[in-house]
Amino acid sequence: MQRDRPTGGSEPLSVGKLPTFISPPTVPAEPVIQGNGVSITTVVPDSLVLNSKTFSVIPVMPEEGRWPIPAEDNSAAVWVYGTMVNYVVGLPYSDTTESMLAGLTSADRITLTLSNGNALVFGSPQAQRVPGDDTSPMEQHRPGLTMILLGGSQTNRLVVRSRYLPEESLASENEQRVLGLTVTVLQSGIVETGDNPYFVIEYRLANGSDAQVDPATFSLTLEDGSGQRYQSSVEATAQGQNGALTIPVASGETVEGSVGYQVPRDLQPPLTWVFRADPTAPEAARFVLPYEPPAPLPAQPEVELRDAFVDSQRDVIVFSGVIRNLGESALTVMLDNVKLTSNAGESSLQAPTPQLPWTVEAGGEQEFELQFSRPAGVQTVLLDILGFTFEIEGLP
Repeated sequence: MQRDRPTGGSEPLSVGKLPTFISPPTVPAEPVIQGNGVSITTVVPDSLVLNSKTFSVIPVMPEEGRWPIPAEDNSAAVWVYGTMVNYVVGLPYSDTTESMLAGLTSADRITLTLSNGNALVFGSPQAQRVPGDDTSPMEQHRPGLTMILLGGSQTNRLVVRSRYLPEESLASENEQRVLGLTVTVLQSGIVETGDNPYFVIEYRLANGSDAQVDPATFSLTLEDGSGQRYQSSVEATAQGQNGALTIPVASGETVEGSVGYQVPRDLQPPLTWVFRADPTAPEAARFVLPYEPPAPLPAQPEVELRDAFVDSQRDVIVFSGVIRNLGESALTVMLDNVKLTSNAGESSLQAPTPQLPWTVEAGGEQEFELQFSRPAGVQTVLLDILGFTFEIEGLP
């Protein structure tokens, strides 16, 4: 840097560089200590897949806002140790990586694989530039992934925030480890008990920690595809094969239990079961469960008779009313479902309006008019429609 001054010469320019490393830096090896004294090994990210490019992930601890990055290795990313709700990952600068981050669309998916084999999927990426000293991208208020481009000539950093997609995230088969416990989903599905369906999960729990755990402290939540969450129900859990876990599980012990949820019949898939051994800890096992909706309830007719009179000119009895279907399946009304009887026997149906058969969709209704031949010499007749019987007296 030259200035136009008599003495001439140059002045120093201070340049802040990112520290680099060849061997992975040392991060705290302290386990997370829970209230019951159980020591837990932290689950950390292993790899990041972005637009078919895979980055290995190395845990680091930034100091005074300076991020350590791998020396001469653009295929390795760094994860801020301890960010486990909003995972914060730094990517070393390159023209290719900058273009890739800036070009992400809402349809793109980013996959972060953890050391326990679980693959977390994130979507709807939003890119922006923030000042280098802005720490807001590291906030842990909501689940997500924040990728930060490290280095480059720009003063502001390129930051991409993505939303966590539990419905697309994958578990390593049906078995996961969380806080020293191995949880295995054995089976799950709908149990029909009248009008209220239950969703019941059978699972196995192996305590690999050094102390007993109390199932009373577990948080077991079911989430549907619309974001609705369901808490376990005593009545629903009772429908399971093993029943609820109620007794503390000793170290090294393996047990099986059930958990059930009362759910609506229009439950929206996909379903995610979230197992937390400690509701205050961020660690959780998430299982995406298969779901077959319950069979629709049968048709449930309701018949209302609105009017009945004798048409002397045509010598017929005319009935009008409405049929409602309160069930979940279509209702079909056939000719055999409509009868008029008296002491003189069964009368013939002269003119149904509309023409039979009638189909009443679930939740729908059908207005009707029926004309029967008038039986001679009787004052009382019985009209039967789908088992609903109406007695008409005082015929002239």
